[in-house]
This record gives sequence, C-alpha cells and structure tokens, in this order.
Amino acid sequence: MLDWDDYRYFLAVARAGTVTGAAQQLGVNHSTVSRRIAAMERAASVLLFDKQKDGYAL
Repeated sequence: MLDWDDYRYFLAVARAGTVTGAAQQLGVNHSTVSRRIAAMERAASVLLFDKQKDGYAL
C-alpha cells in the first residue's frame, strides 16, 4: 500500500529527472529514493519511469 511519502518521492523524481536530484530535493540518500521507487513499482506491478542513461522519464 502506498503512502503520501511515496507520492512525494515519485513527484521529486519526475520533476528532477534523476534519483540523485530527487534525493537532494528531499534531503535523503539516493539509495532511499531508488528503493522507494522500486517498491512502488513492485506494488503497482508496473514500471513508473523509463530509466535512461541520463535520468528517468515518465
């Protein structure tokens, strides 16, 4: 089940375009952002982002 923090992480990655940028905005480690996005994708059984070499895209 998703909580409001999950949506914050999703929105930060969508806006920043990178996990590192999202982590800086949120004040957390990049691995935390990656882990939360991966958990959201598993829960929804869908890829939320197109992972490219230069960042993430919707």
